[in-house]
Amino acid sequence: MAARTQTPTRSRPGWATTDQAAQHLGVARQTLANWRSQGRGPTWSKRGGVVRYRWADLDAWMSDSP
Repeated sequence: MAARTQTPTRSRPGWATTDQAAQHLGVARQTLANWRSQGRGPTWSKRGGVVRYRWADLDAWMSDSP
């Protein structure tokens, strides 16, 4: 797994796409899909049939993860 990189998101309200979330967390899109199916990973929501992540939830998950 690639090292996590964190982009400051304090000024980034709203929702991230799966691609943006994967890049932000330093993981592959498929890793996020696996985590979703296993009930792991950051909180996500389906909006208009598309998976989205709140930027604040991504940062919170990164802070809580070892």
